[in-house]
Amino acid sequence: MNASIVDLNTIPTSSETNGCEAEWRRLLNAEDCQTVDHLKALERFELKMVYHELVPPNISNVDAEYGAVLLSQGDRFSTSIVRKMFSSKGPWLGKGFRPITETAGEGYNVFGTPAKRKIQLPMDTYIAGSNVVSGTAFVLDYRKRNRGAICWLRGELRVLSDDMLLGMGTFGPWKPSLKKLRRTIPFLLYRTGPSLPADSQS
Repeated sequence: MNASIVDLNTIPTSSETNGCEAEWRRLLNAEDCQTVDHLKALERFELKMVYHELVPPNISNVDAEYGAVLLSQGDRFSTSIVRKMFSSKGPWLGKGFRPITETAGEGYNVFGTPAKRKIQLPMDTYIAGSNVVSGTAFVLDYRKRNRGAICWLRGELRVLSDDMLLGMGTFGPWKPSLKKLRRTIPFLLYRTGPSLPADSQS
């Protein structure tokens, strides 16, 4: 099962949010649901504080597909920019990952609808230093498999629970001396099922 992205920076009615929330609430246990509710209420700097206290997963432990929840992005202008970026290929449903070796893996993004999915924007995954906090993270690197602006996006993940990962995207120059130009994009991933086989594109 795959869940649609939840836009946390709008204020929809309860009838509009129930369908989205039902997806992850049906998949997660009560404790994880409480964690999601808590994270949805936090500001961006608070999410970074939570992320700082977490540890990265092992490459071998991230072999699944995940639904996505976009967390607080700050002000309305930033929210609009992030929303457009994440929907450039259609509605963003989530990500999938599979290990290749003990130290490296690969992944992909899922766009569209649960009934008509598009697998796009592949990535390499590995453990490396975090762009956001001290220590290491599970890194999502788009540079070798894509062209264009997506190569400015670097994702990273740390473990919230057995079924959830807290993510921090950084959009901007990779060069450390230009890190002040990067934009941090918090998001959450929750396990929805197995990842696709390596030769599958749909």
